[in-house]
Amino acid sequence: MANSPRVNINLVGKGKASFSEDFLRWTFNIGKIIIAATELVALLALGYRFYIDRKIIDLHDQIKREQLFVESQKTKEENYRSIQARLANVKQTDEATNVKIGIMNNILESVSTGNFTSTNLTIDSTNIKLDGVAFSIFPINSFIDQLKKNPAVTSISLDDIASTTRGIQFKISIELKEVKT
Repeated sequence: MANSPRVNINLVGKGKASFSEDFLRWTFNIGKIIIAATELVALLALGYRFYIDRKIIDLHDQIKREQLFVESQKTKEENYRSIQARLANVKQTDEATNVKIGIMNNILESVSTGNFTSTNLTIDSTNIKLDGVAFSIFPINSFIDQLKKNPAVTSISLDDIASTTRGIQFKISIELKEVKT
C-alpha cells in the first residue's frame, strides 16, 4: 500500500502533573482574580470620589446661594431688631408713665377733695417728691396707705411734718421700682 497517513492516538493521556505544578497554576489563577478584584475596587473608589467631589461642589454652590440670600436679608433683620428695641423702649416708658400717672391721680384726688392744699410736686425717673399742706394728719395717713398698696412703690418716706397756722405742712418722698430695660 502506498504511503497512507498514520495517526497516532495516545490512549494513556497526558502525564500526570506534579503537586507543585498544580499549586503554581492555582496560585497564578487566584492571583489574577485578586488583581482583577483590586483593580475593580480601585475603579469603584475613583468613581465614588468623583461622585463625592461633585456633591461637595454642589453643596458649596448651594451654601453660596444661601449666603447671598442671608446677606440680602441683613437690612431687613436690622430694621426688625430696631423696631423690637423701640417697642421695648415704648413699653418700658409706658409702664413707668402709668405708675407715675396712678400716683399723680391719687394726689389730684386728694387735692380735689380738699385734703391737700398748696402742693408742690417733683417727679424724676424713680422718685416722686410731694410738698403740701393738709388740714389734719388723717388725709396724710390715708394717702400713705394708698401708696403702700401700690406694687410699684418701693419706699415711702415722710421727710418733714410740721404744724403751721394753715394746717399740717408735710414732705413725702416716694421711691418707685426701676423699670427694667
